[in-house]
Amino acid sequence: MQDNSTGLQRKTRFVSIITLLLILGFSSTSLVSYFVANNALDQYIRTNTLPLTSDNIYSEIQRDVLPTIVISSLMAQDTFVRDWIIAGEKEPALIVRYLASIQDRYKTATAFFVSNSTLNYYHSSGLLKKISADDVNDSWYFDVAKLKDDFEINVDNDTAIENQTNFFVNHKITDYQGQYLGAIGVGLSSDMVTELIEFYQRRYDRQVYFIDPSGKIVLHGKQYQGAEDIHQTDGLADIATQVLANPGGSYTYQRDGQEIFLKTRFVPELNWYLLVEQVGKPESHIRNTLWLNITLSIVITFIILLLANLTISRYQKRLEIMATKDKLTGIDNRHAFDPAFQQIIKTASRNKDDLSIVLVDIDYFKKVNDSYGHLVGDQAIIKVAQILKENLRESDLLCRWGGEEFMMLLPKCKLTDAQLLAEKMRQQIAQQPFLIDGNNIAITASFGVCKYAVGDSQTDVFEQADKALYSAKSLGRNRVELA
Repeated sequence: MQDNSTGLQRKTRFVSIITLLLILGFSSTSLVSYFVANNALDQYIRTNTLPLTSDNIYSEIQRDVLPTIVISSLMAQDTFVRDWIIAGEKEPALIVRYLASIQDRYKTATAFFVSNSTLNYYHSSGLLKKISADDVNDSWYFDVAKLKDDFEINVDNDTAIENQTNFFVNHKITDYQGQYLGAIGVGLSSDMVTELIEFYQRRYDRQVYFIDPSGKIVLHGKQYQGAEDIHQTDGLADIATQVLANPGGSYTYQRDGQEIFLKTRFVPELNWYLLVEQVGKPESHIRNTLWLNITLSIVITFIILLLANLTISRYQKRLEIMATKDKLTGIDNRHAFDPAFQQIIKTASRNKDDLSIVLVDIDYFKKVNDSYGHLVGDQAIIKVAQILKENLRESDLLCRWGGEEFMMLLPKCKLTDAQLLAEKMRQQIAQQPFLIDGNNIAITASFGVCKYAVGDSQTDVFEQADKALYSAKSLGRNRVELA
């Protein structure tokens, strides 16, 4: 609790400092720019107004695109997806239902998975096709397999919907040993992205568009009427090579007799360049622009930091739960058990308290799985965990040790009391009706009980409990044995 409190205080302090610095930075820049602009409007536009607009748009792009990247990353790390692939892609309906739920939950235009072993293209609507290296429309997948990074973002035709272009996040997915399993991800409608550009243009009263590293214009607003490549754009063609050679810069050029101020910035998340243009000098609006930029900077900074803080906290909480809780039963897993065990034995040693350990194993569990299937086996594990938990105190610790095994730590509990408790649990499990399709399945469990002695290591304690459990199994199972 203390570590969590300290971490929260540090995060709050950090966010507060960054917020203050960003607000002060934006405000100071805008004020200084205002006084400088009285005598140097050209310089003001090149070094302040357009860069600030570009930064704000870049921040909003990160805000709008980052969740999509996070969604694809979570899909690539999902143990259900990995296990389903590793198991041989049985029951395609499972992955289709999973993709459909992702698409519905996050309101994306599409959700997909392409298997590296079968080359099956799974979509939220079903199994679409088998991809082929000979099909130019499938080349994107083979490019993903060669990526050095974990993901890429591109604009491409939607295989599932004819004549629709989407904004895709293609994420590599690997097994637990890092072997490539395929590509998974989501897509946003390109119309949605176009609407974002329209929103940026209305907000900042400037033209906004994106180009790829070759100079091709890949995304623009609905009112854009220029060429499809900056090498073919009047005036801009003269500086196209310079624009593409730099990750960011400020330029001016002449088009149709007007001076165009241009700010460029490379967006690594997209592997594109962001171009923001302003026509002429806004002399009559400079003061309004000053206050607008200050206000927008403060608001956008606050929103971005707030959303980032909420997002980080939410996913951090999810990761903590995933790391410490068993997904099937909801009780602690082995990862959470180790630090808790160390704390409990320290307390027991310091206070010279009794500490008992109980190791539980469901008898003949493999036969249950083989006879009735893994879903029934899972239900048996859940029910046994529930019975164990209902008999424990708040101070006791229960974790799923692995497979069909459970470990319990019982602070301030004598060995004889632990034996009685284990016997009570054993009887409840044996007497608990497990009804499956009208059939009553007999489920029993074996218990090994030992006590902690000062000086015992974690390994010593586990070996004692394991020996006691082994003894219970050797003597016929469905019994409690002491170490």
